[in-house]
Amino acid sequence: MDTAHSPQPAQATSSAKQQMVFISYSHQPPENADFVRELATRLRAANFDVWLDEEQISIADRIQEKIADAISRADAALFIVTSRWLQKDRDFIQFEVSLVGDQRAARRVVVLREAAGTKELGPYFCTLNQLEWFPDDPQPDARFWEIYCGITGTAPGPRSAWEERGRALTASLPVPQPSHVFAAPVAPTVVAPPVAASPKVRPPVKSLRVALLYKRNAHPDDHVLALLENGLRAAGHDVFIDRHLHIGVEWATEIERQVREADAVIPILSAAAVQSEMLEGEVKIAWEAAGQKIGRPRILPVRVNFESALGEPFLSILGRLQYALWRTPGDDEQVLNQVLDSLEDKKPQPQLPAVPEAQDNSPESPYYIVRAADQEFYAALQRQDSIVLLKGARQMGKTSLLARGLRQARKGGARVATLDYQKFNREDLADITSFYKALGAMIADKLRLDRYPDEVWRPRRGASVNFEGYVLDEVLAKTEGHLIFAMDEVDRLFTCPWASEVFGLFRTWYNDRSLNPDGPWTRLTLAIVYATEAHLFITDQNQSPFNVGTKLELQDFNPEQVEQLNHLYQDPLRSPEELKRFFALFNGQPYLARRAFSEMTAHGLTLEQLEAGATDEGPFGDHLRRILVMLAPDPTLLAAVRGMVQGKPVPDQASFYRLRSGGLVTGTSPQDARFRCGIYATYLARHLS
Repeated sequence: MDTAHSPQPAQATSSAKQQMVFISYSHQPPENADFVRELATRLRAANFDVWLDEEQISIADRIQEKIADAISRADAALFIVTSRWLQKDRDFIQFEVSLVGDQRAARRVVVLREAAGTKELGPYFCTLNQLEWFPDDPQPDARFWEIYCGITGTAPGPRSAWEERGRALTASLPVPQPSHVFAAPVAPTVVAPPVAASPKVRPPVKSLRVALLYKRNAHPDDHVLALLENGLRAAGHDVFIDRHLHIGVEWATEIERQVREADAVIPILSAAAVQSEMLEGEVKIAWEAAGQKIGRPRILPVRVNFESALGEPFLSILGRLQYALWRTPGDDEQVLNQVLDSLEDKKPQPQLPAVPEAQDNSPESPYYIVRAADQEFYAALQRQDSIVLLKGARQMGKTSLLARGLRQARKGGARVATLDYQKFNREDLADITSFYKALGAMIADKLRLDRYPDEVWRPRRGASVNFEGYVLDEVLAKTEGHLIFAMDEVDRLFTCPWASEVFGLFRTWYNDRSLNPDGPWTRLTLAIVYATEAHLFITDQNQSPFNVGTKLELQDFNPEQVEQLNHLYQDPLRSPEELKRFFALFNGQPYLARRAFSEMTAHGLTLEQLEAGATDEGPFGDHLRRILVMLAPDPTLLAAVRGMVQGKPVPDQASFYRLRSGGLVTGTSPQDARFRCGIYATYLARHLS
């Protein structure tokens, strides 16, 4: 045995003086989480301090902040690589990697649980120390010795001794040995399911105001709702649920008040609930209130048999928060205790970024309807136009069209930076310098560039000059081919006091390209997606990018497109008369039209039931109630809509444009404004007459 370069196991154990090991891994499948837990047990037996997220992060904790703190203290990082781990949010993996990279003294070990090639691993992990530990490995103790050596920097010695040394590291310590992961493969055994924890006996606590947010008529959400309502009240908390309120403007106002004034908000998330527009709106209200009141209400997510990735806007609000997971009634006590524990943690949540609007349909959907603007958008990107403007009201399909167009552009060789302006937080929008730096950092991340604006910023120069220099010197000069900056939800900037300067800079790029067709700006296309009338906010039209370039506007489906959608859904509408009635009800509103066809094909609803569906509990109740929530806090818009219900025109231009960009009305002027579809008119007349 080569003892000159490799310590004996007993020596190794004593020399490892509580080095901290951070482990990055996927909780799915459960077998991988079991492997990591047993690996942690063995590392602790070998005198390491091991950090696992499931042990250290509580419900509602900011995951990134906890991980950043752990990595800052770690002596080593283990990356347990599986296909599920590689499917994690790539930005989140990059976040962990960058933090570990900053800890230059920390050792990094990549443990491959599945075969992974260079393309899957990426350039960073390919440069690190890697070892293979597949589930069927016949020498698990040898693999553990390799990990130990990677963490401590110990030379492993002759391969023939690895198994014995790995076994000896923990064999003499009074710690239970792992039962199956570290044993050679044997026939599987049946493991008894865990027993639910007993309820904790709690001393009296200060009563907190807690709002429960949920989707109506969803199961088993209703079970979890009752569990939390009863358990929280038994613990002395004041619980708000909207089920006892009469729906109307006062209902919408009361919901907003209760959510904003709550100490904590608990959104109950299931596969059905995350499709709820009403729940989306309530969560966004809580989020905005938390930003205004420095962390109140706290948001404590509870998931109901749902572990899939969240879509927007839930991803931006809740994606970095730890959640409690309920799978079966056997989890009742554990979930309730997790929530009660979190309520007793009085630390306010840090402010998080604002959130984007929900997507109305996937660009991959087989039910996607191609409109005239689609082909024009594809052609503009193919021509590499300088500025391409895509305008449309809420739930018109702008983001879906953007995604489809960018996919085609990538196939044509373009490099794309997708820049969602709703992801900028309040600090990013505090001033023009902060915005430019945040925008530049987003571009660098999307294009995998080495340098960020902070590294080249010159404080004595103006913000726009600095940002333009960054784009020229660090983006265009260091990339090849045509670039597209795809800017979604640009409306976010319109109310910023410095917005005109930013849009003026974009306009100068257009002008410079026109004057110098061989210059660098020829390689850049700005694709700008927005809903609001830009001219209301940009006074100098000579400094606006919204009156030049290629201008496209998405419209609702026409009768022929609704008929096409009917065919895609296997013709639930059987006659021209039924199609005419359907169109009168929804007027081609893309979201509602798809939703209605889905209700007919998936749940057997008839056209007559859809026509009677302009109610709070009908198939569109969630969507319609959200309109009241949108209107209730805005007396000007509410008065304008009340007037429309009474047959009056919209009183002013600003209200008309706001209602139109919000997707509630259509028309070309306040005088000819009309509700976007018949179901809106019926519902609002019922509640606002």
